[in-house]
Amino acid sequence: MKKSLKILSVLAALPLFCINSSAQDVVSLNPISHFGYGYNIVKTSDFHPSASDEFFVNILTLKLRPVDYLGLDIGVDYKTVDFRSRDEAFYLDANKVIHAMPYKEKYKENYTRNFSRFRTNTFSTPVTFNFYAGDFAVRLGAEANFNLTGRVKDKFFVDGKKHKYIEKGAKFNKFNYNFLASISYANTGIYFRYYPKNSRLMPEGGVDVSSMTVGVVFGL
Repeated sequence: MKKSLKILSVLAALPLFCINSSAQDVVSLNPISHFGYGYNIVKTSDFHPSASDEFFVNILTLKLRPVDYLGLDIGVDYKTVDFRSRDEAFYLDANKVIHAMPYKEKYKENYTRNFSRFRTNTFSTPVTFNFYAGDFAVRLGAEANFNLTGRVKDKFFVDGKKHKYIEKGAKFNKFNYNFLASISYANTGIYFRYYPKNSRLMPEGGVDVSSMTVGVVFGL
């Protein structure tokens, strides 16, 4: 009798075990799951950078995958973007907003090998719908960005001597957004980010840096 009761108890517990196992497969919380590097293509009327690139690393991602071929990711990333120019020098106005002027207007001396740069530091919340086919995955979604203050840095040489000039406290709009997409196989993929013109990084009057990013993402 006791043996029969034990068997019945095990059989009764099996459905609950299956539900818990299934729930673990459907929902997962993954820390530091990927990172990426990309190049920004900036097309605006008032700003033509010599180069612009970004680096980002995932902090945490909540993954929902109710079926094998479909899922939803909600993440938190840290991202930096560098905008560099050799023809224009960035500067802060009285309100700490970034503007640009020709390099020769800011520095009257005879300089060589110059560049001016400003960097954004951002916490982002990407939300993507994911479509899977074996090891292939396509992700489409959008991203909300919380922008921290930044700085402007100039570096140039005068008579062979290196000079650096830094202005801190550069202000950006606290929030902006972008759309994103990626195609990956296993742990490696290509991603695209697009910042529409009305999703301004700068307060009114600052340099316009609407851009599109193409880059590579690596899973960990």
